[in-house]
Amino acid sequence: MCIFTHFAAGALAGSFSPAAALAPLLGLGSHVILDVIPHYDFESMKLEIVLGLAALAVLLGGGVFGFAVIAGGLFGVLPDLENLLFKKGVIREDQKIFPGHRGFIPHGRRAGHANLGLQLAASAAALVFIVWRSH
Repeated sequence: MCIFTHFAAGALAGSFSPAAALAPLLGLGSHVILDVIPHYDFESMKLEIVLGLAALAVLLGGGVFGFAVIAGGLFGVLPDLENLLFKKGVIREDQKIFPGHRGFIPHGRRAGHANLGLQLAASAAALVFIVWRSH
């Protein structure tokens, strides 16, 4: 999935966390679930990062500053840091540690470009719901 999708899903999971300290774990869990689903990823990590920051800006602009929501979102994205390091040549494929990136958990097949529309719609809905719920 795209970074903005992982962020939105992690933030949504964090928003339902029964304890703020569990939100990072829920964010990581959301990453695993989304990576199993067939999806499309941008080739450009720069675009991914910009859209991920835009998702964060939506929450902050909507007045959502709670630890559980933000931590859930950030930890939902965290595993893709190793993909960035891999694409930049900093680490090798065999140095990845996240289960979905190492093959311990099957990664979803590559979907077509139309999948981006689904990701954008689901992410936007999650972010709007989080902002609405926080007020």
